[in-house]
Amino acid sequence: MPVARTVTLSALGVMLAGAGYLVADAYDLVPGWITVSEPGVLPAPFVTASPVAVASGAPAASAVTSSAPIPSADVVQALAVELTEDPRLGPSVAVSVVDALTGEVLADVAADNPQVPASSTKLLTAIAALHDLGPDFRTETTVLWDESTATLTLVAGGDALLAAGTGGGEGTSAAGADAVGYAGLADLAQQVVGFIGPEFDDVNLVVDDTLFDNSGGVNPSWPAYAWANGYVAKVTGLAVDAARLDPDQYYSARATDPSLAAASDLSAALQELGLVVSTPERGTASASSVLAGAVESAPLEAVVEYFLIGSENTVSETVSLVHAVEMGYPGTPAGAAEATAAALADMGVSTEGLELFDGAGFAETNQIPPALFTSALVASMTDPNLTRLPDLLPVSSLEGTMRTRLVDTAGSGVVRAKTGSLTGVTALAGYLTTADGRLLAFSVLIDGMTYDPQNPRDAVDDFLAPLAECGCS
Repeated sequence: MPVARTVTLSALGVMLAGAGYLVADAYDLVPGWITVSEPGVLPAPFVTASPVAVASGAPAASAVTSSAPIPSADVVQALAVELTEDPRLGPSVAVSVVDALTGEVLADVAADNPQVPASSTKLLTAIAALHDLGPDFRTETTVLWDESTATLTLVAGGDALLAAGTGGGEGTSAAGADAVGYAGLADLAQQVVGFIGPEFDDVNLVVDDTLFDNSGGVNPSWPAYAWANGYVAKVTGLAVDAARLDPDQYYSARATDPSLAAASDLSAALQELGLVVSTPERGTASASSVLAGAVESAPLEAVVEYFLIGSENTVSETVSLVHAVEMGYPGTPAGAAEATAAALADMGVSTEGLELFDGAGFAETNQIPPALFTSALVASMTDPNLTRLPDLLPVSSLEGTMRTRLVDTAGSGVVRAKTGSLTGVTALAGYLTTADGRLLAFSVLIDGMTYDPQNPRDAVDDFLAPLAECGCS
């Protein structure tokens, strides 16, 4: 459902706080593009995600100072115009570059024109959710107990990254990778058995995943192959490791019913503790049910880092719906769109031209102007809940979906951005630190191409590299 609001963005002049940025334990997560197939075009292949060691010491977004010189708008505009003339790109190229501290416009090429953002949509999902809910917000997965019917009810709370066994919990660093399995169903089982006592050794188990009202977890704007190819699971508010059937494959087959699959894992954990448990079914808890156990997810900031670095679709869509429910909107894609737009407007960002149909960026019907991205990035600089946003984004040449971008160029290690690709669409939005130490916010949206993601990515990198080394005064 299209959502539009118009507000005024005030000039900002506060530098991003924090010390030097240290990259460690970066992950070679698969390139985060999504491929919407055209006739005769197969979906893009994805490689296995695996850990990779990287060098520390990437220049820090937080190392910028307000005294660093702002690049010349004439020079930056000329670079943007040159990009639009690159033969590797299609007919529709829109660019916005602004100073991240003041909001001063440095380049504007159709920056107010809404375009398909692909997975860059996840950046707005992250900003909106963190703005409203805060970095320490957690979801809660609970089990309710009705002694009169010996029934346990597993209640979805919005955690799509549960562990089937013991969770990592507070023993982890709560970095993005540690968001996976932060809360464990085996821990929940231990609590339940301790609560109901040994006299109940034969129990019924039902699962309640009515948190969202989103057509059984299927976003109608997404292509059918998204589930068939393992790019996303049904978004039910309850899943173990985003419902992956192969935990070693980032894009792998997903459980047909993530909620019942999670309930089966809980059942197995309960049976290991001596209970006889019925086959899980859907249901809701009785009014007389009481809390028998609860586990909390990783902090929202860690969950956001996880889905931004690897472009995880299931988790980002889940966060958008949790955000909607927490803010009083329906737990639907339309409700999530309203919640995101309202959060951005509350930050002072104009949402004119914004049309959202999901929180992950799979929907080809999404429309976002590049200037909206850069306005949101500038507003985030002074938002107390978004002070670490640059550090949550993947770093060029080092991690996640940016690992293969800007390698051996002036842009290596100084661009933090969210990628996006659909067939014919290439997008990138985030922050860039110039050689002089000035932090810029940028967004590049390109549409109308044939399926060939590498050429447009290279063209965008060739635009960002000279911008990164730019004294440009």
